[in-house]
Amino acid sequence: MIPLLVFILSSIGVYFSYTHTQNYLKHNTVLFSTLPVNKQYYVVKNIIKGCYLAILVIIGGFLIIPGIIHNQFDNTTIRILAGMYVSNDFVGLYKVSSLPTSTRIHHMATMIFLLIAWTVDFQTSNVGQLILLYTYFSALAFPVNLYLGLRLCYNDIEWLKNISKYVYLLACLVNWTVQLAWSVPDTEFYIYLTILLAIVVDDLILLNWLFK
Repeated sequence: MIPLLVFILSSIGVYFSYTHTQNYLKHNTVLFSTLPVNKQYYVVKNIIKGCYLAILVIIGGFLIIPGIIHNQFDNTTIRILAGMYVSNDFVGLYKVSSLPTSTRIHHMATMIFLLIAWTVDFQTSNVGQLILLYTYFSALAFPVNLYLGLRLCYNDIEWLKNISKYVYLLACLVNWTVQLAWSVPDTEFYIYLTILLAIVVDDLILLNWLFK
């Protein structure tokens, strides 16, 4: 019940932060004001998500990583943080009509994983642990979301692109390696892998774009 409540509150907070972020960018950046509204929402979504993921990385570093190291998984804490993570994608699906198809499918996949996270026991579920690991390593690539938004607001941020693409590449490589090393091949894993492929495809598309 608590994880669902946090997800709802987080979604409401993200939703209303769109307006505040949009107004701030309108008054403080020239380029943002020239963008059509749907593109402005795309910018706002990525900036909010980048900042939010940075916060979750720090929180997860204190609350989740020690548990992983000692093989102790607190279901409630993980489910709360999972809901906070996915609330960005949930609101983004509603607010941003111009999302690429691969990204839209990616967000739908994260929502499916959230439902799984709310039902499995992370202490005993291999798939649950894999979802947790993939989510955390994905959150480490928060500079990518910041770049996707800020590149349309400011000139001369090539430095952020360079940081983003290498952080993203490293996060993906570590993520995929850990997924293969930690997996227990069974029916549940193969179902999980099928859904995960939607996220991996979006990762590959974005990596390809960043390195061009």
